[in-house]
Amino acid sequence: MNPTERTLQVLEYIMAAGPGPLKQVDIARDCGLSPATVNRIIKSLSDWGYLFRTSEKYCVRNFRLERNVPMSEAYLAKLDETMRALSAALEVSAEVVVVAGHELLWHSKTDHPDPGVIIRANVGFRRSLYELDVLSRLYLSRLDWEEVEARFYTDGFYETPRRPGQPTSWLSAPDVKAALDELRDTAFAADPQGNHMGIRRFATVVEDVDGRFLHLLALAESAERVNGGIGRYRDALLDARAELARLVAAESAARRPRPRHHVLPPRGG
Repeated sequence: MNPTERTLQVLEYIMAAGPGPLKQVDIARDCGLSPATVNRIIKSLSDWGYLFRTSEKYCVRNFRLERNVPMSEAYLAKLDETMRALSAALEVSAEVVVVAGHELLWHSKTDHPDPGVIIRANVGFRRSLYELDVLSRLYLSRLDWEEVEARFYTDGFYETPRRPGQPTSWLSAPDVKAALDELRDTAFAADPQGNHMGIRRFATVVEDVDGRFLHLLALAESAERVNGGIGRYRDALLDARAELARLVAAESAARRPRPRHHVLPPRGG
């Protein structure tokens, strides 16, 4: 690794360890770096005010670091290859959707092979998670209900009308909970009827080695299309999910040392 990569490795390690104090010797051991290298990095971060150092050679972070899309260049290349393969094999549009706050964000997609099929959600498109379709349900089902209640107004969810002119169908909190509970033990969800734009989606969820959400992988097609059944799409998406999970695990093992949490020794007084 070059010096920049070593610094980023230390920064990611400290960020992943949480707000508590860390020993430099533990950082060096877990990152596979020499104590002298870690000391130089820690000193620079401390001089710039990003860390506080104690007399016992503990350090406490004074920064936040996170990627909006936590995916490596190699992962993104694999994801692009996967999307193109799904699109070609199933004659659909393949989509990668991430979450930004209370919104779904279309990160990337392939064009539908039929130019007559118009899919409004292009790259950069945002849509509220409160619109409880297959994508919102699959993401929200990864959260504990207590977390959903803490982060969202649970009486503010609604279903997408199936036909133009239909009134919005507002959902009660118990109905939302029931809809999410249906998906908690599965990694695949389908919306075979389609939405008011005439598009139906099938989706799976991709997570990191610790079970944290990374993104949704979805297939979109015309709701009027006669297809070979949900099973075909489910198998293709779950196979793609398994391949992506293997890459995530390999990258995590190779480049993301797992912090061991430590606390300062107790003091009198």
